[in-house]
Amino acid sequence: MTAPEPRHLALAAVAVVAVAGLGLAVAGPLTPSEPPARSVPPAASPPPSASTSPSATPSPSPSAVAALPRTRPPQGRLAGDDLYAMSVAASRAAFPGTARAPVVFLVSGESQAQAYGAVPAAAALGGAVLLTRPDGIPRVTAAELDRLDPDRIVLVGGGTVIRAAVARAAATHAPDVERVDGDSRAGTSLALARFAFGTATKAWVVSRDHPEHAVVAAAAAAGQRSPVLVVDGDAAALPAAHAALLRDLGATDVTVVGPTSAVSTGIADDLEDLVGSGGVRRASGADRYAVAAKVNALARPSLSEGVAYLANGRKPTTAFVGAFLAGLSQRPLHYSLPYCVPASVRPALVGTGVSRVVLVGGESSVRRLAGRLEPCRSIEDPSSTWVLVNKRNGLSPRGFVPSDLRVPAMEHAGGHELRADAAKALATMAAASVDAGVGRIGIDTAFRSYATQDALYDSRVASRGRAWADTWYLRPGYSEHQTGLTVDLLPIGRSNCTINDCIDETPQGVWLARNAWRHGFILRYERGHTSTTGVGFEPWHFRYVGKPLAEAYRDGGWNTLEAFLDEPAAPSY
Repeated sequence: MTAPEPRHLALAAVAVVAVAGLGLAVAGPLTPSEPPARSVPPAASPPPSASTSPSATPSPSPSAVAALPRTRPPQGRLAGDDLYAMSVAASRAAFPGTARAPVVFLVSGESQAQAYGAVPAAAALGGAVLLTRPDGIPRVTAAELDRLDPDRIVLVGGGTVIRAAVARAAATHAPDVERVDGDSRAGTSLALARFAFGTATKAWVVSRDHPEHAVVAAAAAAGQRSPVLVVDGDAAALPAAHAALLRDLGATDVTVVGPTSAVSTGIADDLEDLVGSGGVRRASGADRYAVAAKVNALARPSLSEGVAYLANGRKPTTAFVGAFLAGLSQRPLHYSLPYCVPASVRPALVGTGVSRVVLVGGESSVRRLAGRLEPCRSIEDPSSTWVLVNKRNGLSPRGFVPSDLRVPAMEHAGGHELRADAAKALATMAAASVDAGVGRIGIDTAFRSYATQDALYDSRVASRGRAWADTWYLRPGYSEHQTGLTVDLLPIGRSNCTINDCIDETPQGVWLARNAWRHGFILRYERGHTSTTGVGFEPWHFRYVGKPLAEAYRDGGWNTLEAFLDEPAAPSY
Protein backbone atom coordinates (compact mmCIF):
# COMPACT_ATOMS: atom_id res chain seq x y z
CA MET A 1 0.00 0.00 0.00
CA THR A 2 1.38 3.41 -0.94
CA ALA A 3 1.73 5.78 1.98
CA PRO A 4 -0.37 8.95 1.63
CA GLU A 5 1.40 12.20 0.83
CA PRO A 6 2.24 14.30 3.92
CA ARG A 7 0.20 17.45 4.43
CA HIS A 8 1.58 20.93 3.62
CA LEU A 9 5.04 19.85 2.47
CA ALA A 10 7.70 22.50 1.77
CA LEU A 11 10.76 22.04 -0.41
CA ALA A 12 14.30 21.90 0.96
CA ALA A 13 17.49 21.54 -1.03
CA VAL A 14 20.12 18.93 -0.24
CA ALA A 15 23.60 19.13 -1.66
CA VAL A 16 26.60 16.81 -1.52
CA VAL A 17 29.88 17.97 -3.00
CA ALA A 18 32.41 15.16 -3.47
CA VAL A 19 36.02 15.19 -4.59
CA ALA A 20 38.56 12.76 -6.00
CA GLY A 21 36.82 9.63 -7.05
CA LEU A 22 33.03 9.68 -6.54
CA GLY A 23 32.09 11.40 -9.77
CA LEU A 24 29.83 14.02 -8.20
CA ALA A 25 29.55 17.74 -8.78
CA VAL A 26 32.78 19.47 -7.80
CA ALA A 27 32.99 23.11 -6.77
CA GLY A 28 36.71 23.57 -7.24
CA PRO A 29 39.41 21.02 -6.35
CA LEU A 30 39.99 20.27 -2.68
CA THR A 31 42.95 17.98 -3.26
CA PRO A 32 46.29 18.63 -4.96
CA SER A 33 46.45 17.54 -8.57
CA GLU A 34 48.72 14.71 -7.51
CA PRO A 35 47.93 13.45 -4.00
CA PRO A 36 50.80 11.91 -2.06
CA ALA A 37 51.45 8.35 -3.17
CA ARG A 38 50.40 5.77 -0.64
CA SER A 39 49.46 2.14 -0.64
CA VAL A 40 45.89 1.66 0.52
CA PRO A 41 43.41 -1.14 0.06
CA PRO A 42 40.24 -0.31 -1.86
CA ALA A 43 37.36 1.16 0.10
CA ALA A 44 35.23 -1.55 1.66
CA SER A 45 31.95 -0.08 0.43
CA PRO A 46 31.81 3.37 -1.14
CA PRO A 47 28.94 5.57 -0.01
CA PRO A 48 25.98 6.07 -2.33
CA SER A 49 26.02 8.86 -4.84
CA ALA A 50 23.86 11.89 -4.28
CA SER A 51 22.79 14.95 -6.21
CA THR A 52 21.36 18.36 -5.59
CA SER A 53 17.90 17.00 -6.23
CA PRO A 54 16.02 16.37 -2.96
CA SER A 55 14.13 13.49 -4.55
CA ALA A 56 17.12 11.72 -6.06
CA THR A 57 17.41 8.09 -5.01
CA PRO A 58 20.96 7.10 -4.06
CA SER A 59 22.47 3.77 -4.91
CA PRO A 60 21.76 1.34 -2.08
CA SER A 61 24.27 1.19 0.72
CA PRO A 62 25.36 -2.25 1.88
CA SER A 63 22.78 -3.80 4.18
CA ALA A 64 25.45 -4.84 6.66
CA VAL A 65 27.91 -2.51 8.34
CA ALA A 66 31.57 -3.07 7.60
CA ALA A 67 33.29 -5.27 10.16
CA LEU A 68 34.32 -3.16 13.13
CA PRO A 69 37.03 -3.78 15.71
CA ARG A 70 35.91 -4.47 19.25
CA THR A 71 35.83 -1.16 21.10
CA ARG A 72 37.84 -0.62 24.27
CA PRO A 73 35.86 1.87 26.35
CA PRO A 74 37.88 4.03 28.76
CA GLN A 75 38.00 2.79 32.34
CA GLY A 76 36.49 5.82 34.03
CA ARG A 77 36.44 8.81 31.70
CA LEU A 78 36.56 9.75 28.08
CA ALA A 79 38.75 12.80 28.49
CA GLY A 80 41.48 14.91 26.93
CA ASP A 81 43.20 18.24 27.24
CA ASP A 82 40.57 19.79 24.95
CA LEU A 83 37.70 18.73 22.69
CA TYR A 84 40.09 17.70 19.93
CA ALA A 85 42.07 15.43 22.23
CA MET A 86 38.80 14.03 23.59
CA SER A 87 37.70 13.28 20.05
CA VAL A 88 40.94 11.42 19.44
CA ALA A 89 40.47 9.48 22.69
CA ALA A 90 37.03 8.39 21.45
CA SER A 91 38.52 7.35 18.12
CA ARG A 92 41.26 5.33 19.80
CA ALA A 93 38.67 3.58 21.95
CA ALA A 94 36.54 2.81 18.90
CA PHE A 95 39.48 1.75 16.72
CA PRO A 96 42.08 0.34 19.13
CA GLY A 97 45.53 -0.84 18.26
CA THR A 98 46.21 -1.11 14.55
CA ALA A 99 42.56 -1.00 13.49
CA ARG A 100 41.86 1.24 10.49
CA ALA A 101 38.86 3.35 9.69
CA PRO A 102 37.86 3.32 6.01
CA VAL A 103 36.28 6.76 6.27
CA VAL A 104 36.67 9.66 8.71
CA PHE A 105 34.17 12.49 9.08
CA LEU A 106 35.77 15.78 10.07
CA VAL A 107 33.48 18.02 12.11
CA SER A 108 34.12 21.57 13.32
CA GLY A 109 35.02 21.63 17.00
CA GLU A 110 33.52 25.10 17.27
CA SER A 111 30.08 24.08 16.03
CA GLN A 112 28.50 20.68 15.59
CA ALA A 113 25.16 22.17 14.56
CA GLN A 114 25.36 20.71 11.05
CA ALA A 115 27.07 17.49 12.03
CA TYR A 116 24.64 15.43 14.07
CA GLY A 117 24.03 13.21 11.07
CA ALA A 118 27.76 12.47 10.83
CA VAL A 119 27.57 10.25 13.90
CA PRO A 120 25.15 7.66 12.45
CA ALA A 121 26.70 8.07 9.00
CA ALA A 122 30.10 7.10 10.38
CA ALA A 123 28.61 4.14 12.21
CA ALA A 124 26.84 2.93 9.08
CA LEU A 125 30.03 3.11 7.02
CA GLY A 126 32.27 1.67 9.75
CA GLY A 127 34.12 4.96 10.10
CA ALA A 128 35.17 7.52 12.67
CA VAL A 129 34.26 11.08 13.61
CA LEU A 130 36.99 13.54 14.54
CA LEU A 131 36.84 17.20 15.48
CA THR A 132 38.92 19.80 13.72
CA ARG A 133 39.43 23.51 14.02
CA PRO A 134 37.57 25.33 11.26
CA ASP A 135 40.79 26.81 9.86
CA GLY A 136 43.24 23.95 10.34
CA ILE A 137 43.64 20.39 11.57
CA PRO A 138 45.09 20.21 15.10
CA ARG A 139 48.25 18.17 15.53
CA VAL A 140 46.54 15.61 17.74
CA THR A 141 43.85 15.12 15.10
CA ALA A 142 46.38 14.92 12.27
CA ALA A 143 48.28 12.20 14.14
CA GLU A 144 45.07 10.23 14.59
CA LEU A 145 44.25 10.54 10.89
CA ASP A 146 47.65 9.03 10.13
CA ARG A 147 46.97 6.18 12.54
CA LEU A 148 43.49 5.48 11.16
CA ASP A 149 44.84 5.59 7.60
CA PRO A 150 41.43 6.26 5.99
CA ASP A 151 40.63 5.86 2.32
CA ARG A 152 38.29 8.84 2.49
CA ILE A 153 37.90 11.96 4.58
CA VAL A 154 34.53 13.70 4.62
CA LEU A 155 34.33 17.38 5.57
CA VAL A 156 30.97 18.07 7.18
CA GLY A 157 29.53 21.49 6.39
CA GLY A 158 30.26 24.31 3.98
CA GLY A 159 33.36 26.41 3.50
CA THR A 160 32.47 28.77 6.32
CA VAL A 161 32.16 25.85 8.75
CA ILE A 162 35.29 23.99 7.64
CA ARG A 163 37.54 26.14 5.50
CA ALA A 164 39.68 25.32 2.49
CA ALA A 165 42.83 25.07 4.61
CA VAL A 166 41.37 21.99 6.33
CA ALA A 167 40.55 20.45 2.96
CA ARG A 168 44.12 20.98 1.75
CA ALA A 169 45.55 19.48 4.93
CA ALA A 170 43.12 16.55 4.80
CA ALA A 171 44.38 15.67 1.32
CA THR A 172 47.74 14.72 2.85
CA HIS A 173 46.01 12.10 5.02
CA ALA A 174 43.72 10.32 2.55
CA PRO A 175 43.51 9.83 -1.24
CA ASP A 176 39.90 11.04 -1.38
CA VAL A 177 38.57 14.17 0.32
CA GLU A 178 34.88 15.01 0.06
CA ARG A 179 32.59 17.68 1.41
CA VAL A 180 28.98 17.10 2.49
CA ASP A 181 27.00 20.30 2.81
CA GLY A 182 23.28 21.01 2.72
CA ASP A 183 23.56 24.77 3.33
CA SER A 184 21.71 24.44 6.64
CA ARG A 185 21.47 22.19 9.66
CA ALA A 186 18.42 20.46 8.21
CA GLY A 187 19.89 20.25 4.72
CA THR A 188 23.19 18.81 5.85
CA SER A 189 21.43 16.11 7.88
CA LEU A 190 19.61 15.06 4.69
CA ALA A 191 22.83 15.15 2.69
CA LEU A 192 24.60 12.96 5.24
CA ALA A 193 21.71 10.49 5.28
CA ARG A 194 21.76 10.18 1.49
CA PHE A 195 25.54 9.91 1.58
CA ALA A 196 25.62 6.99 4.03
CA PHE A 197 22.32 5.14 3.72
CA GLY A 198 20.77 3.35 0.81
CA THR A 199 18.01 1.82 2.89
CA ALA A 200 16.96 2.35 6.49
CA THR A 201 13.72 1.22 8.06
CA LYS A 202 14.31 3.39 11.13
CA ALA A 203 14.96 7.11 11.41
CA TRP A 204 15.14 9.79 14.10
CA VAL A 205 13.79 13.33 13.82
CA VAL A 206 15.08 16.19 15.99
CA SER A 207 14.70 19.95 16.23
CA ARG A 208 17.51 22.17 14.94
CA ASP A 209 17.06 24.35 18.04
CA HIS A 210 17.63 21.58 20.60
CA PRO A 211 21.23 20.37 20.36
CA GLU A 212 20.83 18.52 23.65
CA HIS A 213 18.18 16.33 22.00
CA ALA A 214 20.09 16.01 18.74
CA VAL A 215 23.21 14.62 20.41
CA VAL A 216 21.49 11.75 22.20
CA ALA A 217 19.37 11.07 19.11
CA ALA A 218 22.55 10.88 17.03
CA ALA A 219 24.01 8.32 19.43
CA ALA A 220 20.81 6.27 19.40
CA ALA A 221 20.54 6.46 15.61
CA ALA A 222 24.17 5.39 15.26
CA GLY A 223 23.52 2.43 17.53
CA GLN A 224 20.67 1.35 15.25
CA ARG A 225 22.65 2.26 12.11
CA SER A 226 19.84 4.64 11.19
CA PRO A 227 19.86 8.30 10.04
CA VAL A 228 18.99 11.32 12.16
CA LEU A 229 17.13 14.13 10.41
CA VAL A 230 17.05 17.72 11.61
CA VAL A 231 13.95 19.89 11.18
CA ASP A 232 12.67 23.30 12.14
CA GLY A 233 10.71 22.05 15.11
CA ASP A 234 8.36 25.03 15.06
CA ALA A 235 7.26 24.39 11.49
CA ALA A 236 3.68 23.31 10.95
CA ALA A 237 4.57 20.58 8.47
CA LEU A 238 7.28 18.13 7.45
CA PRO A 239 9.44 19.49 4.58
CA ALA A 240 9.12 17.74 1.22
CA ALA A 241 12.82 16.86 1.12
CA HIS A 242 12.55 15.00 4.41
CA ALA A 243 9.49 13.11 3.20
CA ALA A 244 11.21 12.21 -0.05
CA LEU A 245 14.26 10.88 1.75
CA LEU A 246 12.21 8.77 4.16
CA ARG A 247 10.29 7.28 1.23
CA ASP A 248 13.51 6.55 -0.65
CA LEU A 249 15.04 4.87 2.38
CA GLY A 250 11.94 2.79 3.02
CA ALA A 251 11.54 4.06 6.56
CA THR A 252 8.67 2.53 8.50
CA ASP A 253 9.69 3.42 12.07
CA VAL A 254 10.37 7.06 13.00
CA THR A 255 11.15 8.41 16.46
CA VAL A 256 10.46 12.10 17.11
CA VAL A 257 12.76 13.41 19.85
CA GLY A 258 11.45 15.94 22.34
CA PRO A 259 8.05 17.19 23.46
CA THR A 260 5.67 19.06 21.16
CA SER A 261 7.37 22.31 22.19
CA ALA A 262 10.50 20.98 20.45
CA VAL A 263 8.98 19.22 17.42
CA SER A 264 5.46 20.26 16.46
CA THR A 265 2.43 18.02 16.24
CA GLY A 266 2.12 19.04 12.58
CA ILE A 267 5.45 17.42 11.77
CA ALA A 268 4.52 14.31 13.76
CA ASP A 269 1.16 14.10 11.96
CA ASP A 270 2.86 14.31 8.56
CA LEU A 271 5.25 11.57 9.58
CA GLU A 272 2.29 9.39 10.53
CA ASP A 273 0.73 10.05 7.12
CA LEU A 274 4.01 8.97 5.56
CA VAL A 275 4.86 5.79 7.49
CA GLY A 276 1.56 4.93 9.15
CA SER A 277 0.07 5.83 12.50
CA GLY A 278 1.78 2.94 14.27
CA GLY A 279 5.18 3.83 12.90
CA VAL A 280 5.82 7.09 14.75
CA ARG A 281 6.92 7.32 18.37
CA ARG A 282 7.83 10.35 20.44
CA ALA A 283 10.68 10.36 22.96
CA SER A 284 9.45 13.02 25.33
CA GLY A 285 10.08 14.05 28.91
CA ALA A 286 9.92 16.88 31.40
CA ASP A 287 13.49 17.98 30.66
CA ARG A 288 16.54 17.06 28.61
CA TYR A 289 17.57 14.38 31.11
CA ALA A 290 14.22 12.62 30.90
CA VAL A 291 14.16 12.97 27.12
CA ALA A 292 17.58 11.34 26.86
CA ALA A 293 16.49 8.51 29.13
CA LYS A 294 13.44 7.93 26.94
CA VAL A 295 15.57 7.99 23.79
CA ASN A 296 17.77 5.25 25.23
CA ALA A 297 14.81 3.19 26.38
CA LEU A 298 13.24 3.31 22.93
CA ALA A 299 16.51 2.69 21.09
CA ARG A 300 17.57 -0.30 23.15
CA PRO A 301 14.70 -1.73 25.21
CA SER A 302 16.77 -4.86 25.93
CA LEU A 303 20.28 -3.78 26.82
CA SER A 304 23.03 -6.34 27.06
CA GLU A 305 25.53 -6.05 29.89
CA GLY A 306 28.17 -3.40 29.32
CA VAL A 307 29.11 0.25 29.71
CA ALA A 308 26.91 3.33 29.63
CA TYR A 309 28.20 6.79 28.82
CA LEU A 310 27.25 9.72 31.04
CA ALA A 311 27.66 13.30 29.81
CA ASN A 312 26.89 16.72 31.23
CA GLY A 313 23.46 17.61 29.86
CA ARG A 314 24.38 21.29 29.97
CA LYS A 315 27.29 20.76 27.56
CA PRO A 316 26.01 19.12 24.36
CA THR A 317 29.25 20.08 22.58
CA THR A 318 31.22 17.83 24.93
CA ALA A 319 28.52 15.17 24.84
CA PHE A 320 28.85 15.06 21.03
CA VAL A 321 32.26 13.41 21.38
CA GLY A 322 30.74 10.69 23.56
CA ALA A 323 27.86 10.25 21.11
CA PHE A 324 30.19 8.90 18.44
CA LEU A 325 31.77 6.28 20.71
CA ALA A 326 28.46 5.31 22.33
CA GLY A 327 26.72 5.01 18.99
CA LEU A 328 29.45 3.09 17.24
CA SER A 329 29.66 0.59 20.11
CA GLN A 330 25.85 0.46 20.43
CA ARG A 331 25.81 1.62 24.03
CA PRO A 332 23.55 4.26 25.65
CA LEU A 333 24.51 7.89 26.18
CA HIS A 334 22.75 9.44 29.19
CA TYR A 335 22.75 12.96 30.59
CA SER A 336 23.42 14.08 34.13
CA LEU A 337 23.78 17.36 35.91
CA PRO A 338 27.47 18.18 36.38
CA TYR A 339 27.39 16.87 39.94
CA CYS A 340 24.53 14.37 40.26
CA VAL A 341 22.21 12.00 38.40
CA PRO A 342 18.54 13.01 38.07
CA ALA A 343 15.80 10.67 39.22
CA SER A 344 14.64 10.16 35.63
CA VAL A 345 18.07 8.81 34.62
CA ARG A 346 19.39 6.90 37.59
CA PRO A 347 17.20 3.74 37.29
CA ALA A 348 18.65 2.99 33.85
CA LEU A 349 22.21 3.30 35.16
CA VAL A 350 21.80 1.19 38.28
CA GLY A 351 19.63 -1.44 36.61
CA THR A 352 20.49 -4.50 34.59
CA GLY A 353 22.42 -3.92 31.41
CA VAL A 354 24.92 -1.43 32.82
CA SER A 355 28.02 -2.84 34.48
CA ARG A 356 30.10 0.32 34.32
CA VAL A 357 29.61 4.03 33.72
CA VAL A 358 32.10 6.04 31.65
CA LEU A 359 32.04 9.80 32.13
CA VAL A 360 32.29 12.02 29.06
CA GLY A 361 34.70 14.87 29.73
CA GLY A 362 36.98 15.85 32.57
CA GLU A 363 36.15 16.80 36.13
CA SER A 364 35.11 20.28 35.00
CA SER A 365 32.43 18.69 32.84
CA VAL A 366 31.19 15.80 34.99
CA ARG A 367 32.12 15.54 38.65
CA ARG A 368 33.17 12.31 40.29
CA LEU A 369 30.02 12.57 42.35
CA ALA A 370 27.92 12.05 39.22
CA GLY A 371 30.16 9.15 38.27
CA ARG A 372 29.27 7.56 41.58
CA LEU A 373 25.60 7.90 40.53
CA GLU A 374 24.77 10.18 43.44
CA PRO A 375 21.06 11.12 43.31
CA CYS A 376 20.34 14.80 42.84
CA ARG A 377 19.22 16.97 45.71
CA SER A 378 17.84 20.47 45.50
CA ILE A 379 20.25 23.39 45.65
CA GLU A 380 17.33 25.81 46.17
CA ASP A 381 15.30 24.16 48.95
CA PRO A 382 16.60 25.56 52.27
CA SER A 383 16.01 22.19 53.94
CA SER A 384 18.37 20.44 51.49
CA THR A 385 21.93 19.72 52.61
CA TRP A 386 23.05 20.88 49.17
CA VAL A 387 21.31 24.26 49.26
CA LEU A 388 23.42 27.03 47.73
CA VAL A 389 23.22 30.27 49.68
CA ASN A 390 25.20 33.32 48.59
CA LYS A 391 24.74 36.92 47.49
CA ARG A 392 22.85 35.80 44.39
CA ASN A 393 20.81 33.10 46.07
CA GLY A 394 18.92 34.10 49.17
CA LEU A 395 16.88 31.74 51.28
CA SER A 396 13.24 31.26 50.42
CA PRO A 397 11.42 31.93 52.63
CA ARG A 398 13.78 34.59 53.98
CA GLY A 399 12.82 33.75 57.56
CA PHE A 400 13.51 30.01 57.17
CA VAL A 401 14.20 28.08 60.40
CA PRO A 402 15.33 24.41 60.28
CA SER A 403 13.00 22.00 62.03
CA ASP A 404 15.66 19.69 63.51
CA LEU A 405 18.10 22.00 65.29
CA ARG A 406 20.07 20.56 68.15
CA VAL A 407 23.28 21.16 70.13
CA PRO A 408 26.12 18.88 68.97
CA ALA A 409 27.15 16.25 71.55
CA MET A 410 30.64 17.62 72.07
CA GLU A 411 32.63 19.69 74.53
CA HIS A 412 32.75 23.40 73.96
CA ALA A 413 29.54 23.48 71.92
CA GLY A 414 28.54 26.60 73.82
CA GLY A 415 24.84 25.88 73.39
CA HIS A 416 25.04 26.55 69.64
CA GLU A 417 22.76 24.53 67.38
CA LEU A 418 23.03 22.79 64.02
CA ARG A 419 20.72 20.59 62.04
CA ALA A 420 20.68 16.99 63.24
CA ASP A 421 22.94 15.46 60.57
CA ALA A 422 25.42 18.32 60.76
CA ALA A 423 25.44 18.24 64.58
CA LYS A 424 26.16 14.51 64.61
CA ALA A 425 28.93 14.86 62.02
CA LEU A 426 30.53 17.77 63.90
CA ALA A 427 30.59 15.83 67.16
CA THR A 428 32.34 12.98 65.38
CA MET A 429 34.81 15.38 63.79
CA ALA A 430 35.57 17.04 67.14
CA ALA A 431 36.33 13.65 68.69
CA ALA A 432 38.50 12.72 65.71
CA SER A 433 40.63 15.85 66.11
CA VAL A 434 41.39 14.83 69.69
CA ASP A 435 42.14 11.24 68.64
CA ALA A 436 44.51 12.60 66.00
CA GLY A 437 46.43 14.44 68.72
CA VAL A 438 45.92 17.91 67.27
CA GLY A 439 43.80 19.29 70.11
CA ARG A 440 40.20 20.23 70.78
CA ILE A 441 37.88 22.35 68.69
CA GLY A 442 34.90 24.37 69.83
CA ILE A 443 32.01 26.29 68.30
CA ASP A 444 32.16 30.05 68.04
CA THR A 445 28.78 30.29 66.30
CA ALA A 446 26.51 27.99 64.34
CA PHE A 447 22.81 28.54 63.50
CA ARG A 448 21.83 32.19 63.38
CA SER A 449 18.24 33.22 62.79
CA TYR A 450 17.21 35.94 60.37
CA ALA A 451 16.76 38.35 63.25
CA THR A 452 20.16 37.53 64.75
CA GLN A 453 21.86 37.95 61.37
CA ASP A 454 20.02 41.23 60.81
CA ALA A 455 21.22 42.66 64.11
CA LEU A 456 24.77 41.40 63.56
CA TYR A 457 25.00 42.81 60.04
CA ASP A 458 23.59 46.20 61.09
CA SER A 459 26.08 46.45 63.93
CA ARG A 460 29.01 45.74 61.61
CA VAL A 461 27.76 48.31 59.09
CA ALA A 462 27.51 50.88 61.88
CA SER A 463 30.99 50.13 63.23
CA ARG A 464 33.01 49.35 60.07
CA GLY A 465 30.97 50.52 57.07
CA ARG A 466 28.91 48.64 54.50
CA ALA A 467 31.83 47.68 52.21
CA TRP A 468 33.66 45.95 55.06
CA ALA A 469 30.48 44.35 56.39
CA ASP A 470 29.58 42.95 52.97
CA THR A 471 32.97 41.27 52.72
CA TRP A 472 32.71 39.45 56.04
CA TYR A 473 29.02 39.24 56.94
CA LEU A 474 26.16 38.15 54.73
CA ARG A 475 22.96 40.13 54.87
CA PRO A 476 19.97 38.56 56.63
CA GLY A 477 18.34 35.94 54.43
CA TYR A 478 21.61 35.35 52.55
CA SER A 479 23.69 33.71 55.26
CA GLU A 480 24.57 30.02 55.33
CA HIS A 481 24.37 30.18 59.11
CA GLN A 482 20.59 30.45 58.82
CA THR A 483 20.46 27.01 57.15
CA GLY A 484 21.75 25.28 60.29
CA LEU A 485 24.44 23.62 58.17
CA THR A 486 27.32 25.99 58.89
CA VAL A 487 29.60 26.35 61.87
CA ASP A 488 32.41 28.73 62.78
CA LEU A 489 35.06 26.79 64.68
CA LEU A 490 37.81 27.86 67.03
CA PRO A 491 40.80 26.11 68.59
CA ILE A 492 40.52 25.33 72.28
CA GLY A 493 43.54 25.92 74.49
CA ARG A 494 45.27 28.45 72.24
CA SER A 495 44.70 31.75 74.03
CA ASN A 496 47.12 33.57 71.73
CA CYS A 497 44.95 32.89 68.64
CA THR A 498 41.65 34.53 67.82
CA ILE A 499 39.12 32.93 65.49
CA ASN A 500 39.30 35.40 62.67
CA ASP A 501 43.00 35.64 62.00
CA CYS A 502 45.03 32.52 62.73
CA ILE A 503 43.04 29.30 63.22
CA ASP A 504 44.54 28.12 59.93
CA GLU A 505 47.99 28.35 61.57
CA THR A 506 47.04 26.14 64.54
CA PRO A 507 47.25 22.33 64.55
CA GLN A 508 43.45 22.19 64.77
CA GLY A 509 42.99 24.50 61.78
CA VAL A 510 45.51 22.65 59.64
CA TRP A 511 43.89 19.34 60.52
CA LEU A 512 40.39 20.65 59.75
CA ALA A 513 41.42 21.92 56.35
CA ARG A 514 42.82 18.51 55.50
CA ASN A 515 40.22 16.25 57.10
CA ALA A 516 36.86 18.01 57.35
CA TRP A 517 35.73 16.32 54.10
CA ARG A 518 35.92 12.94 55.83
CA HIS A 519 33.06 14.08 58.04
CA GLY A 520 30.96 15.80 55.39
CA PHE A 521 32.25 19.38 55.77
CA ILE A 522 34.00 21.70 53.32
CA LEU A 523 35.98 24.87 54.01
CA ARG A 524 33.48 27.22 52.44
CA TYR A 525 35.48 30.42 51.92
CA GLU A 526 39.02 29.64 50.82
CA ARG A 527 41.79 32.15 50.30
CA GLY A 528 41.83 33.83 46.90
CA HIS A 529 38.24 33.14 45.87
CA THR A 530 36.39 36.23 47.06
CA SER A 531 35.59 37.12 43.44
CA THR A 532 33.46 33.97 43.31
CA THR A 533 31.99 33.73 46.79
CA GLY A 534 31.77 37.42 47.63
CA VAL A 535 33.27 36.65 51.06
CA GLY A 536 36.84 37.01 52.32
CA PHE A 537 39.04 34.13 53.45
CA GLU A 538 37.44 32.52 56.50
CA PRO A 539 39.48 29.51 57.67
CA TRP A 540 37.02 28.99 60.53
CA HIS A 541 33.86 28.69 58.40
CA PHE A 542 32.89 25.09 57.63
CA ARG A 543 29.79 24.04 55.73
CA TYR A 544 28.14 20.65 56.04
CA VAL A 545 27.23 19.11 52.65
CA GLY A 546 27.33 15.40 53.49
CA LYS A 547 30.12 12.89 52.97
CA PRO A 548 29.52 12.03 49.30
CA LEU A 549 29.65 15.63 48.09
CA ALA A 550 32.48 16.59 50.46
CA GLU A 551 34.60 13.67 49.25
CA ALA A 552 33.98 14.47 45.58
CA TYR A 553 34.66 18.15 46.26
CA ARG A 554 38.03 17.31 47.78
CA ASP A 555 38.96 14.62 45.22
CA GLY A 556 38.16 16.95 42.35
CA GLY A 557 40.26 19.78 43.75
CA TRP A 558 37.38 22.24 43.99
CA ASN A 559 37.65 25.54 45.87
CA THR A 560 34.13 26.98 45.83
CA LEU A 561 30.70 25.44 46.10
CA GLU A 562 29.52 27.75 43.31
CA ALA A 563 31.98 26.24 40.83
CA PHE A 564 31.32 22.69 41.96
CA LEU A 565 27.57 23.16 41.43
CA ASP A 566 28.20 24.89 38.10
CA GLU A 567 26.47 28.02 39.31
CA PRO A 568 27.43 31.65 38.61
CA ALA A 569 29.85 33.51 40.84
CA ALA A 570 28.22 35.68 43.49
CA PRO A 571 30.61 38.53 44.29
CA SER A 572 27.78 40.97 45.01
CA TYR A 573 24.07 41.19 45.67
